[in-house]
Amino acid sequence: MRMQRKAVTLEDIAERLGTSKNTVSRALRDCTDIGAEMKEKVKQTAAEMGYVPNKIAGFLRFKRSNIIAVVISSMTNPFFSVCMDYCADYMAEKGYRPLISLVRGTLDVSHIISCIQNGACGILTFMDVSREGVDYCEQNKIPLLACGLKPQEDRVSAIYSDDYRGSQLVAQQAIKNGAKRPCYVGGSKNWNYDGRQESFRVALKSAGLECDLYSYNYYGKEKSLEKIRQGVLENGNDFIFCFNDEIAAGVQEVMEKTDYRGDIYGVDRFSEYLPYCRKIKSVGGKLSTIGKRSAQLLIRKIEKYDGKVIREIFPVELNTLEPQ
Repeated sequence: MRMQRKAVTLEDIAERLGTSKNTVSRALRDCTDIGAEMKEKVKQTAAEMGYVPNKIAGFLRFKRSNIIAVVISSMTNPFFSVCMDYCADYMAEKGYRPLISLVRGTLDVSHIISCIQNGACGILTFMDVSREGVDYCEQNKIPLLACGLKPQEDRVSAIYSDDYRGSQLVAQQAIKNGAKRPCYVGGSKNWNYDGRQESFRVALKSAGLECDLYSYNYYGKEKSLEKIRQGVLENGNDFIFCFNDEIAAGVQEVMEKTDYRGDIYGVDRFSEYLPYCRKIKSVGGKLSTIGKRSAQLLIRKIEKYDGKVIREIFPVELNTLEPQ
């Protein structure tokens, strides 16, 4: 049975420190009758325990805040930029404004607390959420919605494209093009959570094709791309499917410096929305609809929190960049 995370109270902090609730309250409010050493001890303990100040909880109860935290992992990923643009337009129509938060890795309790402490009344995340993070949001009734991905926790509301179907379409294209040794470039070495890679491999296997795997490192891009280039050439890969268009653009650039003639596909179809960007063969859903719908459903949760989980999966299309 999953243990529920209890919201931290002033009494909890006072009990840990062996002092009174009033002392804790006055220390957190920087009252002059509380010494600097005690203030520091109380504030440090409150942060360690994950305490959310009452004034922030008030934002959630009475909707005094019009700020929505938008959590992303990269400032360069075009998928985030395009979807956020449509999200922000809808938020503005409804009187809300986004607060961008850059987080590396999984969205956990500390990041969620930081968003709320900065006045957010809801969280729109483009990243997965830890189990503890989901527990915390449930316990404190914090509206949360994931955009562009299927969360590992089934308790998180989410809007995303049909990755399974998208990977199938790309695999079919590889087979149609006569690929003999396709490969997949993921955004992490943790293959367990990459449904795109798994769906691609299964679809290829049905046609008797194996699939080489490569990993892209967002924090060491140049070395990562060079390693992928070497692997593709050494293994004779003649079709490359990447986790997203950002990776595909990088792979396409390094492969252009060789005599590679195979196809390279990404996911998101961002070049349809950003005409000044590198043209990428890609698969994905309609980002304008996904972005607007994500903002719409999150605001609905903010204005009337009911704890219900919503999942909407959007259809995908293949963009081959070939004239229709």
